[in-house]
Amino acid sequence: MRSIALVSVIFIALFFSCSSNRKDAKTDTSGYDTIKTDSGVAVIKDKAGKVVNTVPTSSLPNVVKNTGQAGLATPKDSSSNPPPAQEYPYYIGGVLIHGEGGNITLDRIGVGSDIKPLAVQAANSEGRFGFEGVCSGPELMQLRLPAGNIQFIVRPKDTIDFTIVLEDPKDYKVYGSIESVQLEELFNILNDANAKKQVIEDKLKKSQNDKQLYVRLVEKRVEQYKEINHEKRDIIKKYITKIDTSYVAVLASAYLDPIEDFDFMKKLDKKMGGRYANTPFYKSLHEKVAAYAPVDIGMIAPEIISQTPEGKTIKLSSLKGKVVFLNFWVSYNAKSREENPHLEQLYNKYKNKGLEIVSYSVDKKKDSWIQAVKDDNMDWINISDLLGFESAGPQTYVISDVPFNFLLDRNGRIVAKNIYGKELDKKIEQLIH
Repeated sequence: MRSIALVSVIFIALFFSCSSNRKDAKTDTSGYDTIKTDSGVAVIKDKAGKVVNTVPTSSLPNVVKNTGQAGLATPKDSSSNPPPAQEYPYYIGGVLIHGEGGNITLDRIGVGSDIKPLAVQAANSEGRFGFEGVCSGPELMQLRLPAGNIQFIVRPKDTIDFTIVLEDPKDYKVYGSIESVQLEELFNILNDANAKKQVIEDKLKKSQNDKQLYVRLVEKRVEQYKEINHEKRDIIKKYITKIDTSYVAVLASAYLDPIEDFDFMKKLDKKMGGRYANTPFYKSLHEKVAAYAPVDIGMIAPEIISQTPEGKTIKLSSLKGKVVFLNFWVSYNAKSREENPHLEQLYNKYKNKGLEIVSYSVDKKKDSWIQAVKDDNMDWINISDLLGFESAGPQTYVISDVPFNFLLDRNGRIVAKNIYGKELDKKIEQLIH
């Protein structure tokens, strides 16, 4: 079985806490609340009521639970703060074959690069290890090993066991967690896509001494990558549908495109909100859906107010009554400019019939912008704030890369996104007539 790291463009704070320690751990509890549970695990909370550690009860000094004595925080009035989600213990253990004495680190993984080490333990003389902790909902975790990492899902009251070979941790076995098996199946989908991309890169590397072949392969690579990514997302959507309400479905949504797969993500967001509202990966999904919803097909295009090279202020809403092609681009990117000759033909054909083109540049240098407009015969509306992707337009329309475009009907409603070539010609002709 194989494992790779989860990635996403958005960083989100963790809304619940889950931690663990070695059985022989000692802790200084002065200044904290110490709550002993029936499971033999003690929960350490700070003055704000946040869990900062969990340790075996046997490792604690003699303290009294929530007494308000010196050195212990007095709980806040529960009437002003809602009680935290109920936490329950979990156990993660197993055997590391040939790994006697080897260190194993337990990490909790959040969105993006949010990785928090929870505990480190050395496997005993038989290679066995075990971590205890508490959590209030599903968590993405990781066992960090000498020769690789293993990611898995843990839920409250779970008992999860691993069988791992030190020299080859990729082929581990996991018991007691169906979602951890599903996570591995998701990783297999991602790894298969990456393997296809690696074949392309290997061909490129081998062709470096043949300049003509190398150039052809480079030109093909963009479309090949698009095809691989499209296929990967289709497989992921089918897999999400298959595993239904599993937490892995929420994690898998990080690999979807919030533009191409927006309808699917919107339905998934609604479906999972009641189950995983406090988890970081659901909140990442929800925030993506909320960000892209105002610029989805069928929505009235949000207002844009910017200036032409001559300093004239243009409002997008002032063009209502016309078919508008709103194009985000930048002067220094060849792909951004390769469509301009086609736009010139469309503009000359339909400008007297109700078509307007608005090219919003994400340039920062005015001279470069103006020169590109002149060189490409862009005789339509050109606007820019000259603040790059920090400009109001890209921020409002959630643009992180160019070129990107929106086609608006005469009522200012978005009818298409990222549309080019013959497809664009056909759509404009329909809207004009």
